[in-house]
Amino acid sequence: MLKAFQTAVNLRKWDLGRRPTLLAVSGGVDSVALARLFALSGFDFAMAHVNFGLRGVESEADEAFVRALGAELGVEVFVERVDVAQYRKQNGVSVQMAARALRYDFFHRLMRERGFGRLATAHHANDNLEHFFVYLYRGNTAVAWRGIWAEQGEVIRPLLGFLKRDLADFLLVNGWGWREDRSNASTGYLRNKVRHFLLPGMDDFALEFFALSQQQQALRGGEVRWESLVWASHCRELRGGWFVPSLYRHTVTESMLLDRMMGMGFSRAVVAQALAVKQSGKWFDGGLWRLWVGRHGWMISPKEMTSPSALVMQWEDGAVMEWGGYRIRLSQVESTETFSETDAYYFGMGVEKRSWVLRGWVNGDALTAFGGVQKKLSDWFVDEKIESFVKPFVPLVVGAEGVLCALGVRRSSLYPVTEESGSFWALSWELL
Repeated sequence: MLKAFQTAVNLRKWDLGRRPTLLAVSGGVDSVALARLFALSGFDFAMAHVNFGLRGVESEADEAFVRALGAELGVEVFVERVDVAQYRKQNGVSVQMAARALRYDFFHRLMRERGFGRLATAHHANDNLEHFFVYLYRGNTAVAWRGIWAEQGEVIRPLLGFLKRDLADFLLVNGWGWREDRSNASTGYLRNKVRHFLLPGMDDFALEFFALSQQQQALRGGEVRWESLVWASHCRELRGGWFVPSLYRHTVTESMLLDRMMGMGFSRAVVAQALAVKQSGKWFDGGLWRLWVGRHGWMISPKEMTSPSALVMQWEDGAVMEWGGYRIRLSQVESTETFSETDAYYFGMGVEKRSWVLRGWVNGDALTAFGGVQKKLSDWFVDEKIESFVKPFVPLVVGAEGVLCALGVRRSSLYPVTEESGSFWALSWELL
């Protein structure tokens, strides 16, 4: 097993001896086998583990196991404890999407801060075959036959040519343990249904399919590397999804665009319809994602994404709140002071005596601006060219007197600052 692993790595020419590699280690059989193989090969690496806290004492035991494994192997272990429920509340996404966003945010942050050359994950041949059936079921034959990328930017998957049973046997023969995640036995998700009802007994085909998928990847390797560079340069993660500016679509070929979109679960027909749309605001569903057509590009967001829950504001000097990807600060400022925040609204004293909540836009919300101009917020959004998919995530400060402000859009005429004001309140914000 060790020799086969080292041969596979050498054939890829990853040169893992030049810079340390970050290993994503959950404590399961796959990632533990990956860590053991890295250690036996003498590669410089560290391990990253995310404790989602979703399984109580089992999550704590997983973390303890990974820490003990790191101590045994003599490598550094980075652990991040995350609040999935809070992330879901603030960003309106599913448990799966929240966990993925938190996990990869942690991994990429570590890579930047600690100088890791690559991120290695423990996907194996059975995962590759599972990927095939999932995308075949969704009608994305090109993505299905291509399989999981063995190398995708800075992410590598050294175990794609190995069966899960062989990884387990490798650990068992050497007397090495691992952790079992009982949630993997659930059949509530499509991938788990494929794993439990289709894949048993198909190990031989899993290895055959790995060879086929690698041929497909080799044929398209240069094209994919170019598309990945363009994607990384122009597209950005946003609220558990991605914003895809028009520049990306105009830079890559149609086949590259189709491959990327079909990889997310969108059919060829849906992509063609989205390309033909002339008016912003329309959306199309595909798999787990929804594609919104905007004025300046596409927004790919989780289908179940909703506006974050309302948050009662603590109107106090120095208070800091987070909502929907924004960090919001309240400051009491003397008229003689200089306040240099560019993204800020200013209010007269007395506003702190009222009760206010942070929430998203709902149909019917209205705002009266200075000069007595009153409009529905939806009309203010149109005036400011706010994309339709952004509207639910614009923070509103709302009280009994109505909408105080819509951050980045408009401030109401409530509680104005006058020349006689000795001090006033500043509400500033920044995107996280």
